[in-house]
Amino acid sequence: MTDGFVLGVDLGTSHTVAMLRRPDGRTRPLLFDGRPLLPSAVYLDPGGRLHVGVDALRLGQADPARLEPHPKRHVDDETVLLGDGAGVPTADLLAALLEAVAREAVATAGFLPPATVTYPASWGAPRRAVLTEALSRAGWPAETALLTEPVAAARYFAEVLRRPLPIGSSLAVFDFGGGTLDVAVVRHDGPGAAFSVTASGGIDDLGGLDLDAALVDHLGKSLAGSEPAAWQALTEPVTLAQWRARRQFWEDVRGAKEMLSRSSFAPVPVPGVEQAIHLTRDELEAASNPLVRRGVAEAGAVIAAAGLKPADLAGLFLVGGSSRVPLVARLLHSELGIAPTVLEQPELPVAEGATLSAARSSNPDATTAASPDLSDAPDHTAAADGPLTATMASTTPTPFPAAPPVPAPVPAPPAAGPPDDRNYAEPVDPWATGEAASIAAGEHAYSGSPSVPGTPSGRGTPTPFGPPSNESWLASNETSPPGGPAAPAAKPRRGRRRWIAVGAAAVVLVLAAGATAAWTLWPRNPSLDYLAQLGEPVDIASAVPMNSGWKDAVVRGNRAYLGNADYETGKAGVVAIDTDATKPAWTNSDAGTAKGWETMIALPVGVALISQDDYQTSTRYLVVLSADKGEKLWDRTLGGDDEVWFTGERAVVDDRANKRLLGLDIATGAEKWSQDDPAGTSAPALASASTPADLSGPAGPTGRPLNPDLDDDPRFVQIGGDRSARVIDGNTGEIKATRPNVAGTNDEIVAHNGRLIVRESEGAHRLVAYGLDKLDGVDIIYTASSSDARLFQLTPCGDDRVCAIEGTGAGDENAQVISVNVTDGKLVWKTAAPDAGVLVPVGEAVIASYSSATRLIDANGKEVWAGTRAAVRLDRTNVLEFSKPLAGYDTEPALAGRHLGDDPAQLGALPDAYTETCSWNTTRLVCATEKDFVIRQFAK
Repeated sequence: MTDGFVLGVDLGTSHTVAMLRRPDGRTRPLLFDGRPLLPSAVYLDPGGRLHVGVDALRLGQADPARLEPHPKRHVDDETVLLGDGAGVPTADLLAALLEAVAREAVATAGFLPPATVTYPASWGAPRRAVLTEALSRAGWPAETALLTEPVAAARYFAEVLRRPLPIGSSLAVFDFGGGTLDVAVVRHDGPGAAFSVTASGGIDDLGGLDLDAALVDHLGKSLAGSEPAAWQALTEPVTLAQWRARRQFWEDVRGAKEMLSRSSFAPVPVPGVEQAIHLTRDELEAASNPLVRRGVAEAGAVIAAAGLKPADLAGLFLVGGSSRVPLVARLLHSELGIAPTVLEQPELPVAEGATLSAARSSNPDATTAASPDLSDAPDHTAAADGPLTATMASTTPTPFPAAPPVPAPVPAPPAAGPPDDRNYAEPVDPWATGEAASIAAGEHAYSGSPSVPGTPSGRGTPTPFGPPSNESWLASNETSPPGGPAAPAAKPRRGRRRWIAVGAAAVVLVLAAGATAAWTLWPRNPSLDYLAQLGEPVDIASAVPMNSGWKDAVVRGNRAYLGNADYETGKAGVVAIDTDATKPAWTNSDAGTAKGWETMIALPVGVALISQDDYQTSTRYLVVLSADKGEKLWDRTLGGDDEVWFTGERAVVDDRANKRLLGLDIATGAEKWSQDDPAGTSAPALASASTPADLSGPAGPTGRPLNPDLDDDPRFVQIGGDRSARVIDGNTGEIKATRPNVAGTNDEIVAHNGRLIVRESEGAHRLVAYGLDKLDGVDIIYTASSSDARLFQLTPCGDDRVCAIEGTGAGDENAQVISVNVTDGKLVWKTAAPDAGVLVPVGEAVIASYSSATRLIDANGKEVWAGTRAAVRLDRTNVLEFSKPLAGYDTEPALAGRHLGDDPAQLGALPDAYTETCSWNTTRLVCATEKDFVIRQFAK
């Protein structure tokens, strides 16, 4: 059956998405090279052919001047200069992308279905004419309709998500893509899903590319001082190889940004530098904050232009790939007071919403809105949502099989086409034809300015790296990534960046359901007794008003602490409750006051709250409340860059200003010992000692154990700026062992089960093991397999094993995960893990998460299953899975409990919860909601 197919196309600045709706109502994206996102890049080869998508990007690495990565940004230009020839009409570049979509649609459906192509609501007649011309040159039927992007998004919101959108109500659509930000207010006008745009706006030079540029600016501060030669080659490239390295660096920064939407940190390899830099989510948010606030302000202005207040809206819908950045939703929520709706794949709703319009238009029985003539409508003018038919000539047969119900002739080439002297060939769709021209790097003379990421044109003067921002600081993750403090204006967020209990593994635990495989189970960790569905919610009122201020929940054993702060006053409150109870054990409505709060940590004596850095005083506030009554045990003012570690009977403070370590009594705050830092120019790095038990119980979303035994090994390792290592007893402050020339402060180290493992990066990357008692018994346990291979994401993965990623850096398609036996220095297994970014141990298994997928690798190196869900560890063999990434707003994920090797136990939906705030033990989940806190049982 061919009748009933419809196609929706979102021709984006960075990516193009096409959704095909089948006659039975199922909707699936068209796949380009196996992916739903077609890069909107076009490359002109010396033979005159236009290549698109991934092949265009790959060919552009050899000759960047011939690549246009973002042709939609040139919609106001008649031509775009590619290579050393004449300019290529912008309509031809867009047509090359549209032809690739059409060929894939034909390959999937057998013909080119009726289609709707979307465009920004702010586009006036001249811009729409370019799109119409592109459709004509690509050979699309004259019946192809045009539809504004926000109306397509509104249809998806109302008809697919089934969110309430009553007649007369309005929805704000915040479309944050790779190259631009478009904001619109869409009104539901009446029956038949008629919508109109009542106000629109946006920022043409604000998108994911600009967030990338801000991150590069941030990295530049440390690199300009520590690696001046490498940084100069990146900022002032001369050779073609340096231009390629620059482009690859920007791609790695972009990949790190995407990874930070799921993880707390991400590595960034730097060309010419042996060791990758580690970016943290806090650095991303500090660099992005001013840009995102511009977008929030624009959203507020557009809403006001529609004659509305934010509270008048029926919803705020976030679409576009850059809306994944958690800061976007959080700032929109805090500034506008609306909880946004954002999906796991925000690139897809516009294209799928367009299929709804096309399906309705192709059904004569459906009620449709009138299709007004918008040819004279200027930018920012209200427009009804009826599909706008593209006017094209139709005198020649179409190159694509037309939909049987409505045979569609193809337009003749327009009279205003390119002159014959341009003489470039027809566009090439590499997925349909299998053709990707091979062009040797030195075959053609290099001329013109190469394409530069971050510039609207992609050519000409490179985007300057802006002034450095924020002093670098040493985060307290085991990998000690450099970074910067959060921007002063940032609103509170749930963070774990500096406050580490024993055995922290600073990675986001991401995994998903897949095919079940054989699994060797540990008798000490059988399957939990999962419920058939989630238990009824137990609602717990917050201690202070629940508004857009900070909120968090932590669980230690059977005790949960529920904390939040009043955004207006900065006053924090805490509620303590046993997870199997219905009433709180105590409530403290005045735990402390600060401009912003950052996190809570559950301790044996109670709970610690730590504020954000006060940018005016460069200080933080730490307060510890008792477990039994909730009264204040002690408090202390910290430096803005100080770190706190809880180990043994002490809170260990890394006092940066005075270059010393302090051991404070965990119950009273009294100073028990002090140790001066070793000599050296850089600030020391710390790693606490962990035991197998610390990595076997419930862990937070960053991998931090929620119920560690602080007394099982109170030692920690300090790496000095002089490369020395010291083992210090956290209880007494006594230096147990020292050794010179062990590691740099940026080298990854793991202190686990009586051993210190160091990832050395001088020369060849290798893993070196020391005995933790005396820092003796030095053994080289693994050396990277090639001179350009790097080892990163070092983590214990079993009692006597350590795992790492081996590759060229983040995004390496040839990366592998290795597991090494520390006792005998033998490689246990090595498994391909394309694009691997972070590792988290689950017993002797390892979860390797990626930019596009996540895999569980078992104790023998075999991939057990793969997917894209988020999950957290319950014990060595049980995990709790979320169907959507953890977020600081309500995403209503489905939950499942899984015993490794078994099929998942489906637990049902988790409504209302802000999953980024959740914490758990092995039977119950505790989360903040918009109005209070909730406890849900998932296992007996």
